[in-house]
Amino acid sequence: MKNIKLNHSKRAFTLIEVIVAVVLVSIVVMGSMDLQSKTQDMARYIIERGKNELDNSLYLTSQAYRYDKDEKDAYALIRTEFDIKDEKSKKALKSILKKINITEDEEMPVKMKEGDPPIFTFYTNEVLLKSKYPARYYNFK
Repeated sequence: MKNIKLNHSKRAFTLIEVIVAVVLVSIVVMGSMDLQSKTQDMARYIIERGKNELDNSLYLTSQAYRYDKDEKDAYALIRTEFDIKDEKSKKALKSILKKINITEDEEMPVKMKEGDPPIFTFYTNEVLLKSKYPARYYNFK
């Protein structure tokens, strides 16, 4: 029998090195998964806010002034301006509810210098729509 010499010059990873590497990879993977989850949540939020802004546009008609301090559905505001026959559309509009608050007109004089008489005066008021995502709009007259 021949003597076989083992070459011990090749170094293998120790168990501790493998465990440390696995822990580090796990931390990186968990961090990226958390980041992806937060990104998805933010995307959902932005989509919902965008839909809400579209819904709000239905409340920015002159009809909204009739319903100050009331909660109304979108269909109640636009049914006199549009002849909506489709029941599915009516149901969708009736599901959009917002509380409407409108402030009194506020006078805003425009002057060249402090103390001068106003060149002209315009009026503004605020329309506050309360729902899951409240919004403020201003009218200038």
